Amino acid sequence: MRIYGQVVRFLEGLGASFGVTVLRTSIGIIFLWFGVPKFFAGASPAEPLVSETVERLTFGIIEGTAASVLTGALETVIGLLLISGKLPSLTIMILLGHMAATFTPLFLFPKETWESLCIGTLEGQYILKNLVIVAGALVIIGHPKTRNRPAPAEPRVRADVLEPGQMRPPATTAHSSLPAPDRAS
Repeated sequence: MRIYGQVVRFLEGLGASFGVTVLRTSIGIIFLWFGVPKFFAGASPAEPLVSETVERLTFGIIEGTAASVLTGALETVIGLLLISGKLPSLTIMILLGHMAATFTPLFLFPKETWESLCIGTLEGQYILKNLVIVAGALVIIGHPKTRNRPAPAEPRVRADVLEPGQMRPPATTAHSSLPAPDRAS
């Protein structure tokens, strides 16, 4: 049991020190892995579904290869930003917007994404794995170091600044257990 505890403490320390960076970089690599092939016609197995989805979401304005290339460009930019660690909050907001769009085929094209109730096709499973990416993105954005600012603290009330109608709290002293002086005498 002693070795188990040591291993657990080591892994906890590793996770605390590098976990969010590894998560951010890993998601960035996944975005590159899925984004870059979309620049080359026929290289991405998701290309037909991506093209149909973007065409439907843009009401036919963007279609075919252009839809796939634009999606690949967006995914590549997100991947590079995640890996670099630049503009983390903006990157996560863009990522989450992109993820919202990636879930739409589950509703727009149910025959292509579902075999039966709760049984996804390969395309449906490909989309559902994005739930893990969304969860990871929320961990990244929720980490204080990612946001480059400290975790929120409790608001402090300044005694010298009172709102209109607000009463000053009673002063406390080191001898607060002593009875208050009698002012009648």
